[in-house]
This record gives sequence, C-alpha cells and structure tokens, in this order.
Amino acid sequence: MPSYHTYNDQELLTLFKTDDEQALVEIYNRYWERMLAVAVNRLGNLEEAEECVQDVLYKLWRLRDSFTLQKDGLSAYLARAIRNHTFNVLEQRHRRRSQLSEYSTEEVVEALSPERQLIFQELQNQIDKAIESLPPQCKLVFMMNKNEGLSTKEIAETLQLSENTVKSHLKKAKKDLGNNTDLLIALVFAYIYLNQL
Repeated sequence: MPSYHTYNDQELLTLFKTDDEQALVEIYNRYWERMLAVAVNRLGNLEEAEECVQDVLYKLWRLRDSFTLQKDGLSAYLARAIRNHTFNVLEQRHRRRSQLSEYSTEEVVEALSPERQLIFQELQNQIDKAIESLPPQCKLVFMMNKNEGLSTKEIAETLQLSENTVKSHLKKAKKDLGNNTDLLIALVFAYIYLNQL
C-alpha cells in the first residue's frame, strides 16, 4: 500500500470520508505550515494562529461525512477557511476590547433615573442589533474604526485589505446603520425624552 504522502488531495479526501485518521494527519502535514503562515500574518500572535489552524482542521474532521469540495481544490478551501476563521478571531478580539473599554458608561447609567436607564439600555440594544446585522468583515472594519479609533490605513494593514476595500466597508456600514429605522426612531426618542427629563 502506498505511503499517504503519495496520494493526491482527492484521494486523501476519499480516505478521509471513510474515517481514516491517517488521511487527516497527511492533510495536516501537507497544509499546516501554509495555514499557520496566513494566520500568524493576520493575527500577529503565534498561539492564536496555532489555535486557528487546529480549529479549522478539527471542523474539517467533524464535517468529514458531508464534506464536499465544489470547484476549488483542498488547498484553496483551506486557505479560505483559515482566512475566514482569522476574521472571526479578530472580531472576537475587538469585541472583547470594546467591552472592556465599553464604558465607564456603566457608571453613567447608574447615575441615571430608572426610566433613563431603561431608555439607555433600549438604545444600546438597538445599536448592537444594527451592528450585528452587518456582514462579518464589514462589521469588523466598522468596530475597529469606531471602537478603537483606527484609521483606514491602519485597518487595511491589520486585515491585509486595500484601503479602498476598507473605505467601501465603512461606507456600507454607515449606509446600513443609517437605513435602520428602528435605530433612528430609538435615537430620536431617547434624545427628546432625555432632554425633557
């Protein structure tokens, strides 16, 4: 029987789907370094990058029964999977940071009357909901810009995107959030009500 490293990707995947763990080991050996390089480059952190690669390969193993490649080969699929996963990790990282800095507003809210606290909380929920409805990459760019104050250039360098792509994400975010009528109503209501109290 030939050694696993002599199999092509398609043959490996056929074995992989029969619960052959050696096929997964070969996929790991074949693509680990490339995936790790992409993840380290995007995340700037070796430990997070290693976890990212392990997560992608673990997910691939979990989905082995139903896994099928469309037009792309395994290499392209894994490159896309690791890129998407690093975006998720970056988003979680930025969300954690924004939650930490996210307000000494808790002190402000505690100083408000119960009615104002309720309004403030509803407004915050509306804003969060509107931001959550943005596409993942668009949302990440928006959060990096608004929560961390990063410039278009800094975001482009961090995410390895062109500045034009970052600008179009910010434009889309502003447009989508501006079109969110629930959010606008909540903002107007909160402004009027808080000024009357």
